[in-house]
Amino acid sequence: MKHIENKVDIMTPHEVQLVHETSLKILSEIGMSVPNREVLKKCEDIGGIVDYEKQTVKIPVKVMEDLIEKIQAKSKRDDSVKNKLNGSISTQVFYFDYETKTRRYGVMDDIYKGIKLIDTLKNFWGTSAIVVPSDVPANISDVKAFHAVYSYAKKEGGTFILTKTGAKYIVEMSKAMGRGCGYFLETVSPLQYRKESLEIALEMSKMGCGISVGPMVIGGAIGPITIAGNCALQNAEILGSMFIGNALTGQLQFGYGCFNHSMDLKTMVCSFGSPNQALLGMAAGQMGRFYGLSSVSNSGLTDSLIPDFQAGFEKASSAVFSLLAGNCGIGGQGIVGADQGVSLEQLVIDNEWMDMYNYIMSGFEVNEDTLAYDVIKEVGIGGNYIAEEHTVRHIKDSYKASRLFNRDNYEIWNMNGKISTYDRAHEYVEDVTKGYKNMEPVVPPTTFEELNRILAEAEKELSLERE
Repeated sequence: MKHIENKVDIMTPHEVQLVHETSLKILSEIGMSVPNREVLKKCEDIGGIVDYEKQTVKIPVKVMEDLIEKIQAKSKRDDSVKNKLNGSISTQVFYFDYETKTRRYGVMDDIYKGIKLIDTLKNFWGTSAIVVPSDVPANISDVKAFHAVYSYAKKEGGTFILTKTGAKYIVEMSKAMGRGCGYFLETVSPLQYRKESLEIALEMSKMGCGISVGPMVIGGAIGPITIAGNCALQNAEILGSMFIGNALTGQLQFGYGCFNHSMDLKTMVCSFGSPNQALLGMAAGQMGRFYGLSSVSNSGLTDSLIPDFQAGFEKASSAVFSLLAGNCGIGGQGIVGADQGVSLEQLVIDNEWMDMYNYIMSGFEVNEDTLAYDVIKEVGIGGNYIAEEHTVRHIKDSYKASRLFNRDNYEIWNMNGKISTYDRAHEYVEDVTKGYKNMEPVVPPTTFEELNRILAEAEKELSLERE
């Protein structure tokens, strides 16, 4: 057994069809707010019904269905359950400090320390900026973060692009690195875009960059409180964003980014860890399969502010259900609570649980050697297998050891100071980030010089914008 083949379904095929049809009805009869005349014209050019006075676009059912068919015809979705889960980083405003158990605004120094740490975490595909740095002017914070990641990270990465002017320099940096660059176009639910986001998307599309999408409907606040209604609005915003992306770039979208949540109506805070997140994740997996698209849900998250039982249970329950429903990715890791900040210790813990998940998903071999009849016969009744050569040969692929999670008995744990997983994670952070303030660039000197030149030009232009 090397692959898990069954899928978890939360809806019947008829119910999936109802969500799809309701979403098309939302787009064709209600439409979306698109406060940018040039973008509206591009939408009109590919079949959208535009009201320039109200700055809205409605997408006829046939137009949306034709686009979906084009996407499905070229989609290369793999329906096998993925054996490898890769984590990602979501840039946060706040940084959680292990020593004081308090949070503060993030600074550039946090980004450099995060780079040093994440480069050692094998289950993260990229080394994105962990915070928005508050110690630099806001209108250049994204450019500075990209410069840091491009200069010092061994993995690819970046952060959210925040301004149209900054986008120009970030694209230039990406070209200097020989990398592509795209823009994450988010809606402001329900059914609208910020004019600033559209300006950035338009500017980047003119520079040949791609557009990715991922709305975040929050049930009970900016979306219906019912799971079905939440899914219908979320799906409408995903499809509508695919239409906008196609209008801007002429390219098709093959990713179904489904990041919806529910509101906790007691605290009025978006919930990352409620049981609804597992339901929404499974629905996302089914809708992704329905469209033949690679889907991602905002699962593997928690509302807890510390890595306790609540955090572990909430992360595991939503992630496992979501991934078995066919999603190939989860929400950004290292987050404390519902976007309450980032914790380097939580990043280490998340890397470890993903290691355990990947081990489970790799399955196990069933053959003559692994069935071990000859060894069982030789050891016989009442023996043990500790000293057997078969044990030595297979120990690495038959038992997943952990450097972080406790496997000690009480005596050893007590003797070692009753250290917790959180404490071990902190020890790891401090050990591998030693010397991060004196990191050397990982790019060639000529590339580093070019990145510095671009940053200097950006600082000059953006400083003038602030005056």
